[in-house]
Amino acid sequence: MAQQVPTAPTLDFVCELKVKLKPPYIVGETPHGMRRIIPIIGGSFEGPAMKGEILDGGADWQIVRKDGVAELEAHYQIKTDDGVIIYVKNTGLRVATPEVAARIGKGEQVSPSEYYFRAVPKFEAPEGKYHWMNNAIFICKGVRNPDDVTIQVWKVK
Repeated sequence: MAQQVPTAPTLDFVCELKVKLKPPYIVGETPHGMRRIIPIIGGSFEGPAMKGEILDGGADWQIVRKDGVAELEAHYQIKTDDGVIIYVKNTGLRVATPEVAARIGKGEQVSPSEYYFRAVPKFEAPEGKYHWMNNAIFICKGVRNPDDVTIQVWKVK
């Protein structure tokens, strides 16, 4: 007897972030891998129901594993155009061949089809218009550009 395949959850597009970065601080090899910290210095975001700016002061604390995979953990704040500050913690992976990772590291524009860059952002918003963000699961796709990172966010329904 064939088993019925369950219906997959659907996704609602939330927003696209353009995150501006400073060059990384390289800690170097640690027991967990090569540690680097990439300061987040600003940017913007926009979607069907929200838009605003990315605030200076966050960072992406990365570990590059022995197999070359970058484990990402970014903490930063966004401010909506109506003045609400929302905290973001985004954890994920960027998987690329050593050659593709080297091209990205040199600042080349590399097609997102050449690497896997996915993460799970978690939002903390105050009571009010954006409180719904506290009670949902989100996924995102990242694109590393020479001057910034594009993060496209969807809510899992």
